[in-house]
Amino acid sequence: MKPPVRIPPRPKLSVFGTPWPLDPPLLRIRLRYITARFLQMPEPRMSLRNTEEILRFAQQMMDDGTPRAAIELVRLAIEEDPEQRPLWLLLLGHAFECDDGAEFAELARAFGQQFPTDPAQTEISNLGKWLAAPGHPAPDSARSAAWSPAALLGRDQQAQQDFHTRLHQLSLSPPLR
Repeated sequence: MKPPVRIPPRPKLSVFGTPWPLDPPLLRIRLRYITARFLQMPEPRMSLRNTEEILRFAQQMMDDGTPRAAIELVRLAIEEDPEQRPLWLLLLGHAFECDDGAEFAELARAFGQQFPTDPAQTEISNLGKWLAAPGHPAPDSARSAAWSPAALLGRDQQAQQDFHTRLHQLSLSPPLR
């Protein structure tokens, strides 16, 4: 009887130039940082591989006015597991909305390496050309709205944002007596 043929896993890319350390002390330091930085993740290695959970955390952070922390979290999750396609799309959508052509181009290149046959490549290429064009008008965020955390989770973006804004306002108001 022949043993089953095993397909070797795709090698992980060093996505953003900071691959996960293999040295246990360095890995512990990195995990401690993530746990301290993102209090909602007591077990970062497991949480960073859960795409829906990361999208939910990123949406909450963006709604609470900390988009830089949300983007950092998404990047850490991609470094942990580059196969999380929705997280790539979120980063691309954010770079587009921020009108950051250089960041968009770099993310598009890395996305193309990770997902060479992805159907979103055409739209990503078109958005990149539009951003690179001199004197282009301000980005139309509706073009990348399908790549927002709420949309990737299948939720209404405006309702999510209103809900989190109201929660944030309530947290700042004095307690009721």
